[in-house]
Amino acid sequence: MNTRIRAFDRLRELPEVFTLNTAAAMLGGDTNLASTYIARWKEMGFVSSLGPRTGVHFNLLRNPEAASERRMEAIAYLFPGAVLGGVSAVHAAGWTTQIPRRLEILIPVRRSCPAVDGVEIGQRPRSWFRKAASWIAAPGPVPGIDPAFALADAWKTGDWRPDPDDIEWDEVDAERLELAFAEVGLSIPEDWRDEMDGSRSGPGF
Repeated sequence: MNTRIRAFDRLRELPEVFTLNTAAAMLGGDTNLASTYIARWKEMGFVSSLGPRTGVHFNLLRNPEAASERRMEAIAYLFPGAVLGGVSAVHAAGWTTQIPRRLEILIPVRRSCPAVDGVEIGQRPRSWFRKAASWIAAPGPVPGIDPAFALADAWKTGDWRPDPDDIEWDEVDAERLELAFAEVGLSIPEDWRDEMDGSRSGPGF
């Protein structure tokens, strides 16, 4: 019981999102001891992790909803410069009713990329992010890419090439979609043309 009480006291000192180094600093810089504590807290159900080897953890004792409420903040910490893209960005804007099985996050190219639970990680060169900077539509710890640019990018990479029926054309800004496809060096798919012509008088994005 005393060990559990001490574990509680240690965990209460940590923020809702913390790393191995954060825990080690609290324990005098001892990373081995910090790893032992984190493993114990996980077994007790008071800590969960962003992914098996991310080194980023959620303090469920401080906030039982931290894993969901602080998830994007944790992703931003692990992957600086990350953005929400692909079908996730298109769905978030209401341009498609298709629900991605995993959250699609795009990050700058890096040598290693730890897996994140429930997240599909795509990598793009720095030049892509410089271009995408003018297409940010939703601010936040992990900003959301404009659905037009997200759709054009997904089509170009082949990550997602929806049929016309998969798009909510009443929500689409046709002119912006044309610009986005031109931005990535592509033309609008021919079988989208009739649907886009009908959406030009719609509400747009």
